Amino acid sequence: MPRKSFETDFLDGRWFWMDHTVLPNGWVLTVGADITALKHNEKTLRQAHNAAVLASQTDLLTGLPNRRHILTLLEEAMAARAASGSSLCVTMIDIDRFKSINDTHGHDAGDEVLRHFASVFQATLGSQGSIGRVGGEEFLIFLPNTGVLDAARLIEQVRQACARGEFWKGEGARPYSFSAGLVEVRSEDDRDSILSRADRALYAAKREGRNRTKLGLQADDSANPISQ
Repeated sequence: MPRKSFETDFLDGRWFWMDHTVLPNGWVLTVGADITALKHNEKTLRQAHNAAVLASQTDLLTGLPNRRHILTLLEEAMAARAASGSSLCVTMIDIDRFKSINDTHGHDAGDEVLRHFASVFQATLGSQGSIGRVGGEEFLIFLPNTGVLDAARLIEQVRQACARGEFWKGEGARPYSFSAGLVEVRSEDDRDSILSRADRALYAAKREGRNRTKLGLQADDSANPISQ
């Protein structure tokens, strides 16, 4: 006998599993089973799963992608760049003298710096790029379809906001700074090589006095200044 089964929801929020069977005499026998509780459990499990996945990908302090997730996103961006031939810039950033901030003002102040930095960078990037926290005070940023000069301008916008230090509650402005190593992905780069080049540019910026962006031009340790 022809038979059809499906689930359907009612306007009052209930769900039913319906069985339609065509009988030999041409009549249709319809049997419905209330599966509302099952659907609610299914929704709860799905929401719990999605929340667990999000938590596993997120840095709890800043709300940014954590190290594992931002590296996965970088690999996806590099694959997209290889397919399209577009530009992709990668930046490693380290907040300057962060230990001194913690030692002088306390770890709560250090946490405020990290949250402020994350929020300013997110607001500046918008949908143009991605930022993740890869260490204590280290961050990874990548910018698809962006050349090094435009990437450097974005970084400097954030630098100016950090220099104002206006987020401190009730204690006046306290500026802070950061060092950045900026590189552009090349056809021969893989994830490890691009991160290595960005790291070398970052440490060149720190060696030369911090509070600056250095551009890594070659596959060696050389780096050129973008700004101070």
